[in-house]
Amino acid sequence: MHAHEPTPEPLLARIAQGDAGAVQDCLDRYGPLVWSLAKRLSRDTAALEDAVQEIFIAIWKNAGRYDPAKASEPTFIAMIA
Repeated sequence: MHAHEPTPEPLLARIAQGDAGAVQDCLDRYGPLVWSLAKRLSRDTAALEDAVQEIFIAIWKNAGRYDPAKASEPTFIAMIA
């Protein structure tokens, strides 16, 4: 990210507020991170797909617990993954 680019909108707060569009934005923004972490655990594609789906469900369920004073969004998501 360059210094002149705006900070990404806080997706976890939007998810916690029930913004359906934020879920897709979260998948788009953090999907590669979650996939890379899941791939470290298994090479089985079906297992990876299941794991990634479960991780995003956990993110959705726990979005309201996110505290930006304690961690960045990517860190929070990586901790769940």
